[in-house]
Amino acid sequence: MTSLSPADTERLRSAFQRCRDMDGTLNEQLRAYADASRKVFPAYGEAVDRLVARLGGNGGGESAPSPGDAMPPFMLPDDSGRLVALAALLERGPVAVMFFRGHWCPYCRLNVRGGPGA
Repeated sequence: MTSLSPADTERLRSAFQRCRDMDGTLNEQLRAYADASRKVFPAYGEAVDRLVARLGGNGGGESAPSPGDAMPPFMLPDDSGRLVALAALLERGPVAVMFFRGHWCPYCRLNVRGGPGA
């Protein structure tokens, strides 16, 4: 496993800040960060590409609802860790679901900042 040098870590941090602050759609910000991070740490980009190819080769996402389709019933933990059913949330109004792996994930942080429909 290759680790990043302090200089490369700073380059990634700076790239994230540039992408976060750029005037563009969430997809444009994510693509810009992916491109910048590949230049700093190519092995990471290659690993992501292999994962995406493997998921696609195994049918990942094929049964997922398309934009505009109703979501199937599910339960997920809320921001305080309690399980909440989609039906219970819908009783209170529209629902946006976002998968946030953690503060360490720059893609997740850009996505959270972009919000629903970004």
